[in-house]
Amino acid sequence: RRPLQKTMLFGRCSTLRCTSATARLCLDKTSRRCFAFSKGPSRATKKRVEVLERDWTTENPAEQRSYQQQQQYQQSQYGQPASSFPDYIDQRERRREEQTGSQYQYLGADVSAHMRKVYATLATGIGIAAGASLFTMATPLVGVHPLIPGLLSIAPLMGLMYTNKHTHSATLRAGLFAAFTGLSGMSLAPLIKMALFINPVIVPQALLLTTGLFGTMTALSLFAKPGTMLRLGVPLGAGMIMLFAAGIGAMFVPVTSAWYPLLHNVYMYGGLAIFTLYVAFDTQKMINEFEMGEDDHLKHALDLFINFKAIFTRILFLLMGRGDD
Repeated sequence: RRPLQKTMLFGRCSTLRCTSATARLCLDKTSRRCFAFSKGPSRATKKRVEVLERDWTTENPAEQRSYQQQQQYQQSQYGQPASSFPDYIDQRERRREEQTGSQYQYLGADVSAHMRKVYATLATGIGIAAGASLFTMATPLVGVHPLIPGLLSIAPLMGLMYTNKHTHSATLRAGLFAAFTGLSGMSLAPLIKMALFINPVIVPQALLLTTGLFGTMTALSLFAKPGTMLRLGVPLGAGMIMLFAAGIGAMFVPVTSAWYPLLHNVYMYGGLAIFTLYVAFDTQKMINEFEMGEDDHLKHALDLFINFKAIFTRILFLLMGRGDD
């Protein structure tokens, strides 16, 4: 017996009898955007779809006229025959390719408001981390191994990543963000204290350089063509794997080994380059996800905070090495 499959069409749910080459069809009634993921609908499916379209046309003449106008616009814009099930993803990619200006020129008022909220949250997280570092340096907690708060910060990080604003309390998620940034600041306290001991100017210099680099890459992503930085996703992911391998290797290779300087330089300079590029990537990703409906400012601020911390740590290490010389 052939399986039955439910199909949502024009806000209706219908049961279709499908062959092995099933067609899963879904139309968003509000946006008139339709997606088709199949090898091709069967004859029974096509016939049932035509019946549903005819019924929907009869009941909703005004909405049908709007839908037909959209189909005619699609045919005039892209030179292809109007389809009852256009591929919205392909249309969006084509529109992005046709955009000739910078990302900044296509920012809407809602996107700008979301970005302001993200950067305000990021500044708050940096402030919490700085306060936690100062508190740790002023108390016996500075003697705690930095690996301990670093490992503890994974719990609020995972909690924030696997929750969302629609199903969980905003206070809970804000607390998770504050806990992560605070524990991150505690893990940096021993390093900052050592840098202050070498030269008190090193820490402000590192903070200033990090802020300047962060702002430069943010501006670069905004003045680049929309979607340009998103193409760096796969190379950056491969770079993170190499960075992780270099960090693990440096932990088990003796300092006197000839491999240690190579692994250390890859981890320091390679990490600095990767996280700097991640600032530009995450900026355009934030804009793209917001346009797709993801407006979670805490997750976007979290990504940028991780980049900021990684850049600051490496610049601080490099300045400490120069000051020690």
